Amino acid sequence: MKYNKVKETERTYGYLWKKENTSPLKEWHFNHMQEVIKEPIVRGSIGIEIGSGCGYDTYIIAKNNSSVMMVSVDISDGVKQTKALSVELKNVKVVKCSALDVPFKDKTFDFAYSFGVLHHTDNPQKGLLEIAKILKKDSPVFLYLYENHSENFIKSLAIKLISNLRVVTIRIPSKLLYTLACILSPLVFLSFTVPSKVLRRFKIKQHYAENMPFNFGKGLFSLRGDLYDRFGAPIEHRFSRQEVYDLFMNCGFYNISITRLKNTAGWVVWGYKKQC
Repeated sequence: MKYNKVKETERTYGYLWKKENTSPLKEWHFNHMQEVIKEPIVRGSIGIEIGSGCGYDTYIIAKNNSSVMMVSVDISDGVKQTKALSVELKNVKVVKCSALDVPFKDKTFDFAYSFGVLHHTDNPQKGLLEIAKILKKDSPVFLYLYENHSENFIKSLAIKLISNLRVVTIRIPSKLLYTLACILSPLVFLSFTVPSKVLRRFKIKQHYAENMPFNFGKGLFSLRGDLYDRFGAPIEHRFSRQEVYDLFMNCGFYNISITRLKNTAGWVVWGYKKQC
């Protein structure tokens, strides 16, 4: 049977979100995004999260903004977790669909938010054009996208190594791959996260800490999801700063801003839809 990357993406992440706890959280990716974006992400009366995973960010946004209707979409069975998590919230609507084909009318949403999703589609530009289509004029989109680390020899080397290994690891059954990620997480945490935390104590060494892979771990098993993602993602695109800017320009956005999360690699980028 021919390997279908899109179908495998749906299956791979469906398994991951099924393994995640669906207890409400006070903060998740959204909070870290808002920390570095010096303007409100949430605005207007209706917003959309593209690729909501198990729904943590959708829940946080909707819980703290009861007057805003949040539409949450994902290609995987993570939508089941999102529905369970937000069952008591009246301002959440969950839809299962691809980020490349969202079933909503043009100019519907006041803002769009998406963390770590478009780089796992086979056509990120088409995904951003879909978002542009459903946004109202002058409305913003806020994205997190993988960085290619072309200026960081160590990280770029690690990315190349993982990419080569992924040719094999994407074909490992999800249950086994997740088990391996759980086993590797403490080793990676002790090898990279702990040294980076130590280096951060010394101002002169902070540059090395920030450039160290997996410097964002929270505990021994906190990296299991990241490792599963790194080795299990059937599709992965990475971008330079210029490529991110060009992507937004080509999709019809203006006032484009680009930064990074604190202590974490990857691009935080947002821009406003041009008037049509």
